[in-house]
Amino acid sequence: MGTNRYGNTAVGTIVIVIAAVIVLGLFSVRFVNVGEVGVLHTFGVVDQTPRPEGLLVKAPWASLETLSVRTQQLTMSSRAEDASPSATDQTVRTLTSEGLSVGLDITTLYRLKFADAPMVFQQIGPNYVEIVVRPAIRDAIRDVVGEFQAEALYTTARTEVAEKIETQLQSILSERGVLVENVLLRDVSLPQQITTAIERKLAAEQAIEERAFRVQEAEQEAQRRVEEATGIAEANNLINESLTAAVLQDKYITALREIDSGSVVYVPTNPDTGLPVILGTPAIGSGGGGSP
Repeated sequence: MGTNRYGNTAVGTIVIVIAAVIVLGLFSVRFVNVGEVGVLHTFGVVDQTPRPEGLLVKAPWASLETLSVRTQQLTMSSRAEDASPSATDQTVRTLTSEGLSVGLDITTLYRLKFADAPMVFQQIGPNYVEIVVRPAIRDAIRDVVGEFQAEALYTTARTEVAEKIETQLQSILSERGVLVENVLLRDVSLPQQITTAIERKLAAEQAIEERAFRVQEAEQEAQRRVEEATGIAEANNLINESLTAAVLQDKYITALREIDSGSVVYVPTNPDTGLPVILGTPAIGSGGGGSP
């Protein structure tokens, strides 16, 4: 009987130990999913060492919180129908330097810094997007858009506006543990009358530039023709000056040699010089030095 009692006690102890190990394992082994960072906290104290994705062994009394470190997007639209019921999108309108109300469709790409996850969890909490990111975007939009006129926002300044908003967000959110990757300014909405006025102004400026281009083109063509005529005149003068009596006589002799044998050609000549007479051009052949 004593042996059985001791045997039963040993078996009970082993069972208890195995059960305790299983329970401890259940509370001590956790998994951090892909694209997440783990943050441990024990009795109100946050461990400042972030835990990477994969299997994690912790103290049974420690709690594990996970935060996403993947790239996320937050879109703000100027149209109420684009706002998401889940509050991932919100309408946003602000004022230009002239005091005109404009709406922007803007998307911000951001992600939580892995190394700063414990600090963000401790100081801000898991809802850091609504507490920090969204208000920072609104402030940046208001500050940057207020530096520009409505026409610039509608035409040439969109890239510059997006870059300035991104720079300001990076400066503000980086120290709060959030990395801003990109800011995309998708659209700028102005009052219809302002849009119409800007489009008319742009059309008028294009028409003026087109007329100025045509005038410039005509002036260049006229200048080209003047230069071409001047060149032809100078070439003719050079040719006329080079036609001396000796040159004409040489050309005359060369031409006679090229005539087929047996052919008879009658060429009137000047009895004084013996050179051929070219009708209508009495000065040619004199070489500038013969008798008029």
